Amino acid sequence: MTEINAMDASRSIVKNGAARQPEVNMLRGLLSSQDPGELREVINYLGIAAFIVDVTPDREFHLSAINETHEQMTGLRHEDVAGRTLDSILDSETAKRVKENYSRCIREGAAIQYEELLDLPVGEKYWRTTLVPFYNVEGRVFRILGTAYEISDAVRLKLQTRYQSTLMSVYLDESPDGILVVDANNEIKTWNRRFLEMWDIPEDILQAGDGRSALEAVRNQVENPDEFVERIMELYRHLDQEERSYRIDLKNGNVLERYSRGLRDETGRYWGRIWFYRDVTEHERLTEQLNYMARTDPLTETANRRAFMEELSDEIQRSRRYRHPLTLLALDVDHFKSVNDRFGHVMGDTVLRMLADTVRSQLRDTDFFARMGGEEFTVLLPETELKTGARLAERLRQSIEAVRMASDDAEFQISTSVGVAELADAEEPDGLLNRADRALYAAKASGRNRVTCAD
Repeated sequence: MTEINAMDASRSIVKNGAARQPEVNMLRGLLSSQDPGELREVINYLGIAAFIVDVTPDREFHLSAINETHEQMTGLRHEDVAGRTLDSILDSETAKRVKENYSRCIREGAAIQYEELLDLPVGEKYWRTTLVPFYNVEGRVFRILGTAYEISDAVRLKLQTRYQSTLMSVYLDESPDGILVVDANNEIKTWNRRFLEMWDIPEDILQAGDGRSALEAVRNQVENPDEFVERIMELYRHLDQEERSYRIDLKNGNVLERYSRGLRDETGRYWGRIWFYRDVTEHERLTEQLNYMARTDPLTETANRRAFMEELSDEIQRSRRYRHPLTLLALDVDHFKSVNDRFGHVMGDTVLRMLADTVRSQLRDTDFFARMGGEEFTVLLPETELKTGARLAERLRQSIEAVRMASDDAEFQISTSVGVAELADAEEPDGLLNRADRALYAAKASGRNRVTCAD
């Protein structure tokens, strides 16, 4: 296969059939071979999982070839499936669903995209698949080119978190990835519309193939331009180095993932590199939101017990490394059950939010405040000795006591008891927490509404 054939094949494929007629004819020629090995060689250039399906005049489908990436992702082997019907490869129900999509592609006469669940040798996986039909000289679809990538994690995340709608994308008639291809001289040879949507690059620069000017235009759009350019230069210096899931933060707040690989012809001669850009902004935002939810108490918007224990472990290590003091406060609301019993749980929630707001307003940015459960809270004070921590605890106690709470029929005050403990040598997280808790219990046993320091 010549360089120009491979380049035009890639361009036609990534545009999902939207290429000019000469390019479509060239690609049709490349895909007209009856040799599965030659077909496999063509689609191996794509860098993503790809397969070719032959369509008989009576609408029977034969899997003609799969590429190496497809083998790695599915566990199927080209030599085992080439030439076989779908019914002989898949179970009857799965084959029926797959053939319905192939028939829809033929019926619509255009590229289609869909999600499907397949049980393959690597296990049950979700895939997003794109099909592109190709016609023979009689005008009949004789072959279908498919590309796919696994979306199992995204689908499971949608189902688990009920955020399915935020992760669903519009099925487009072209690749969901932004794609750019450069030659051995790093001159731009081809790109797709999605690439233009992701990057604000004057199209005349792309039409001129000016890779240097395009890189400069892109450089001004990323958060870390020097690192971005250096990484690209490194890939150009190491022709066979493959890049996967490289994160790019844009100044407009979007996040992209990049995949890249060098391209060689059948003789092994390097003739360029292909770049895939995928917009993962929504996924990143959802991940951040899920992480926040997993570490935050929803009522008081403070950290939860899980987040606190992680922070406590980190701060203890930091305290030992730099030989800095570390103090922990354990506090809870006195007679909180009576508040719920007399005024109701809604007022109880209001009390907890008031306490959280009061404490938070008097802490440093470096302090860590958490709700451990019920009416129990903790405050972690880095670089703070016991006496200083006790003084803060007393200020917090007084501030909380000074607040007047109002229900429908009465006003009331609340108070809090606080236990204070400073990290001892070789003490583990549970040990420090237990000593602060014991000091808290001592404060309650002494009459409540007071601060007690651990031994």
